[in-house]
Formats: sequence, C-alpha cells, structure tokens
Amino acid sequence: MNKKQFDKIRNENPFLPLSDVVHELLLQNIISFRLKPGTRISENSISQELGISRSPVKTALEKLAEHKFIRIRNSRYYVSEFDESEYKEICDFTMMIEPFAAAKAARKITDRQLAELYQIANRLKELYKEAYESGSNFGYSKLLDQEIAFHSAVVKASGNSLISKLYDEKKYELWRFRGYLLYSRPEGFFKTIDTDHILICNILKLHDDELAAAVTRRHLHVSRDGIERYELLAKPDQKK
Repeated sequence: MNKKQFDKIRNENPFLPLSDVVHELLLQNIISFRLKPGTRISENSISQELGISRSPVKTALEKLAEHKFIRIRNSRYYVSEFDESEYKEICDFTMMIEPFAAAKAARKITDRQLAELYQIANRLKELYKEAYESGSNFGYSKLLDQEIAFHSAVVKASGNSLISKLYDEKKYELWRFRGYLLYSRPEGFFKTIDTDHILICNILKLHDDELAAAVTRRHLHVSRDGIERYELLAKPDQKK
C-alpha cells in the first residue's frame, strides 16, 4: 500500500474521515488493477503500512465489500474478479431499464425531481472537469456517488416502483463497473460525457419521452463502447 498516495489523499481532503481516505486509496488501487483481481487484502498489513489503527481499515473494507469491489471468504478479504460476461450483462440490464425509465420520467417527472436532477448534473459537470484535469490522481468515489445518484433519480422519476426496486438491487454492481470505466477511460471520454447529464435534464424538461429514451440510450452506448475497447479491463496483464 502506497503511504505517499495515502498522505496525498489525506492532505487534499483534510476533513474527510480516515475510513473514507482508506476507502479511496483502496478503490484507486483496485480499479487501476494495481491490486489485481483475486488478491488477498490484509486488514492488519494495511494498518501497519499506513500507520493507522485497524478500525478505519475495517470500515473501508466493509464498504468496498458492500459495493462489490471486494468479496469476503472465510472472514478474509479478496479483490473481486473482473468478470467480462458479468459486465456485459450489467450493460444489457441498464440498456433495457434506463431508456424505458427515462421515457416514463419525461411524462411524470415533478418540478422538484427535475430541480434535484439539474443539481446533480451540474455537480457532475464540475467533477468531470476536475477529473479530466487531475488524471489518475482524482478521487473517484465522489464522482461515482454522483453518477449513481443521477441515474437512480431518473429511474425513480419514472414512477415505476418495480423498476426502481430492480435498479436499486443492482446499483453497486453498476457502481463497481462504472469505476473501472472512469479510471481506464478512452481518450476524450470526459469531454464527451461531461455535458450528457445536463442534456438529459433538458430533454426531461421538454417532456419528450421518445427523445429522452434516445438520449439516454446514446449516453449508455458511449460508456459501454468506451470500456469494451479499453484492453486493460479484459487483459490487465498484457497492458504495458
């Protein structure tokens, strides 16, 4: 575990709880494949290497396990495997659910829901700009949190409780694979994606259901195509 990287995250975020700093450090190491799938993670080793108690490390590991980045087996922590077929199934799931939900939301969204979506979309635009300028040193937890918040809010605005429930059950699988994409994005990805969320809001404001579905579908295609053509994810050992 990189103590300098830990100190950098901590110094740049002085008010962030220690467990969140550890979480961000581990997250960056997992989605960058510095910690490879299947690697065992020792709570005790991390606390010793970073010079901190085990309590914040344990909290960070449990959160990563909840978000599917880590699996627990026999009370031990391991980096979850990157399953290409699982990723494609998640992509298929979002492609079926989200355009349909966006079309429904265009007809049913309330002024309050739309205002909240705009707030998240504007925050995402700021974060994508920051991510583009910062490169791999960017703190991705906050960007991923806002991504999930936006897409979940659109699904909820559809007014379909069954779809919302299904989406909520899969949100952490979505969170996990989105993390790999954001870290390993193809060239130009941030500049392509940074205004998409505001565009979706604008279309929802027009209450155009067909256009809302089409714009959402395009947004998902950009993400899916980006991660599938980035060879690091499929063949991490072959990436130079």
